[in-house]
Amino acid sequence: MLEKTKNYIAIIFYLAFFSIPLVFHPQTSELFEFNKMVLTYALTVVIVCFWFIRMILEKKIVFRRTILDIPLLIFLTSQTLSTLISIDARTSLLGYYSRFHGGLISSYSYSLLYWAFVSNMRYNTVVKSIRILFISTFLVSIWAIFEHFGHSFSCLLVPEFGTFDVSCWVQDVQSRVYATLGQPNWLAAWIVAIIPLTWALALNPKSQIPNSKQISNYKLLNKLLWILLSSIFFITLLYTKSRSGILAFALAFLLFWAFSFLLSSFNKIHTTGAKKLIVNYFLIVLLTTITIAFSVGTPWTPNLMELVNNDKLITNNQSQITLPGPALEVGGSSSAEIRKIVWKGAVEIWKHYPILGTGVETFAFSYYNYRPVEHNLVSEWDFLYNKAHNEYLNFAATTGTVGLLSYLTLIVSTLLLFVKYLKFNLSIALLSGYVSILVTNFFGFSVVPVALLFFLFPAIAVSLNQEPGATNLEPNKKETIDSSQKVIMGVILLATCYVLFATAKYWYGDFLYARGKLQNDSQEYIKAQSTLTAAAKLSPNESIYHGELADVTATLALIASEEGNVDFAKKFAEIAFKESDTAAGLSPHNITLKRDRANMFIRLSITNPIFLINARDTLIEAVKLAPTEAKLFYNLGVAYLRTGDYEKASETIQKTIEMKPNYKEAHYALALMYIDKGEKEKAREELNYILTNISPDDTNIKRELDELQ
Repeated sequence: MLEKTKNYIAIIFYLAFFSIPLVFHPQTSELFEFNKMVLTYALTVVIVCFWFIRMILEKKIVFRRTILDIPLLIFLTSQTLSTLISIDARTSLLGYYSRFHGGLISSYSYSLLYWAFVSNMRYNTVVKSIRILFISTFLVSIWAIFEHFGHSFSCLLVPEFGTFDVSCWVQDVQSRVYATLGQPNWLAAWIVAIIPLTWALALNPKSQIPNSKQISNYKLLNKLLWILLSSIFFITLLYTKSRSGILAFALAFLLFWAFSFLLSSFNKIHTTGAKKLIVNYFLIVLLTTITIAFSVGTPWTPNLMELVNNDKLITNNQSQITLPGPALEVGGSSSAEIRKIVWKGAVEIWKHYPILGTGVETFAFSYYNYRPVEHNLVSEWDFLYNKAHNEYLNFAATTGTVGLLSYLTLIVSTLLLFVKYLKFNLSIALLSGYVSILVTNFFGFSVVPVALLFFLFPAIAVSLNQEPGATNLEPNKKETIDSSQKVIMGVILLATCYVLFATAKYWYGDFLYARGKLQNDSQEYIKAQSTLTAAAKLSPNESIYHGELADVTATLALIASEEGNVDFAKKFAEIAFKESDTAAGLSPHNITLKRDRANMFIRLSITNPIFLINARDTLIEAVKLAPTEAKLFYNLGVAYLRTGDYEKASETIQKTIEMKPNYKEAHYALALMYIDKGEKEKAREELNYILTNISPDDTNIKRELDELQ
């Protein structure tokens, strides 16, 4: 039974390496990260369960000490302390809803996976894990390459579409692929970390097939296989058009080959033939990389076909400017400018919460309070930023100096661990891949598959340091299980089942929430209310479930009012009010919920004008938390106008214009107020400003000006 338990642990790790990069579900609120995170939780629970069972069977602690133990404990302590003082405890525990990775529970999960790996995985099982990692990487790469040519397996697998094209995606997935990772930069970060492993195995095939007698032809085919895989992965990287990914690849490339040359020079075991092999394969990989980059193109250079046809080059440049989605997600001319502004806001949060930050993963809430006013002037001025788009600044803002230093300590300790085991090419590859993650995290943020590599690459390096076939601990001579062991194992199995059930509930709650939201958008309001109520019962502390339930119930109140059913309208309005209160109470710093709450009150004001006061008061609360958010100030100004407070309305709209001079709607609203007050000259100034500086061809503005003559 002991050997079976060890094998089960290895099998679940194999499953993790294979399935986490690939898994997604089209009927959850977030297709990719949510399902990967939930699967990671579930697999961690099962691995830890079998790990404990192994310890019970062996009647001793099975734990391999490494140099990362103390840094990991320090890191987890910092994250725990930051969670305890968080401005939004649930977000700090489970991560920001729609991102999910990065919460306290995920950090504990990754750390447990590291300790479980180094304590239970033997040399041969580690080698199998690497093989399976390559299989999943290959599948993702083929998935992405097909996407580039207009054929997405995702669309084929989604029942609502069932077509082998890219019609199921709003994003231009052909222009920038992401396969099963969710965003191009996320795919790039993950795949560039794995590419150096192909170079290592091309140089050292015995790491791939231990104790095998290889004839020369087989050795050649084996090496060509790794070169081919490296090429496929690099093509995938280029198809993501991720600048940070390609920069990370360049650094990983330099590190791997530089350390390989140094290792061959200082290691007496390496013969002249071995050194020549390194030079030969360096030249092969370099030539292959340059050829592929020249043929496929990069974000800075055209591809071969575009060089042949200059018209296509112009078209390509135009398409890069108009790529859909946030610039910080998909690239674009304004991405650097926006990133600087977001980073500036992150630093301001850090200055005001220097010790433990505002709480793990609370950037989406705290950023609004310190959002630079110049953010109103960029193209994505009204987008929500739930990450600092720099992992290090994100830690600084949300977990303070303590969290940042603990994270940097973990990184430095990991680098030292790699140096300690820098005895063969595979260790160099793991180091190079790890450093590439540090680079992509600097320009973005970590996601579940990348975090898995961040924590398990050092675990692989430790475990590979064992001799082939070596075990961590001596097996018991006689395997007997007494009654006390059976009882303890039974308790562990029951606890595991309970945690897995809670994890399944968490997933199913999101599934119902996504279905209810879709039903709400499809105007199936009765079904939506029933589905969202079920979701809120499953996860009563999830604020956005209550917020969405409040929205659909408010719609039912309006429908009842239009049909003349006053009693039902009043009942639904009361329920909507209550659910909105619950949402706001669960997440008091969530600006999005306050914005939605104000909109709900404005809609309900049709049934009762008193709701306008509620809308105004909600927006007053919101602008206190977001003092530089121009759209909130504009909405507050309109709310003042609706409640008859013209002086406050005018004052608030003018503040809005000070924050965002190119805000067309604010200038127009101010002009209309001037018209109502009979101040026609001031109204003309506002209307002329719109025509001169914002929208020269606006026919409505021109008509208003003509009527003022």
